[in-house]
Amino acid sequence: MNFLSEFYTLWAAHMLNIVDANDKPIIKELNFWNNQYEFYEDTFGLPAVFIEFKSIPFQTVGKHIQKADMSFDLHIGSKVIGKGSYGNQFMNQFLAHLELIDSVNYWMTGFRGDFFSSISRTGFTADQYYATVIDHIVSYRCIIKDDSATRNYTKVLGDKLVIELSSGG
Repeated sequence: MNFLSEFYTLWAAHMLNIVDANDKPIIKELNFWNNQYEFYEDTFGLPAVFIEFKSIPFQTVGKHIQKADMSFDLHIGSKVIGKGSYGNQFMNQFLAHLELIDSVNYWMTGFRGDFFSSISRTGFTADQYYATVIDHIVSYRCIIKDDSATRNYTKVLGDKLVIELSSGG
């Protein structure tokens, strides 16, 4: 499996461990970022967290092994129902969104795996472009190792490497 596929799979499973008092995942949608909030019309559940990988500059550290300082953003979105000014009926919804951001950060900070180092937060940005979704972008980084060039492939035909890609379905 590709290191980004493995990272995404571990990250998504980790995020689903943020649960409510009834042991139900709070986050309703986990996916790759593709500007989903721009055309949001209840096509997926909210709150949602989308991951956006930034440019990954690799360095070779050994025979066919590379490492990289990997940066990524999490787009944390909740539905906007009304104006959340202080003291009005919608304020608790906005406070819940801010608490979700803190919960995601708590769960992400220090998360690590066999091929990536402890994750740390590097930034925070409010994205106020969307009419129906409140979005905050939290930036993270970790060191990641890619050893995909060292894998043993079982089928080599002449000068061609034959692989099977999973269908994802």
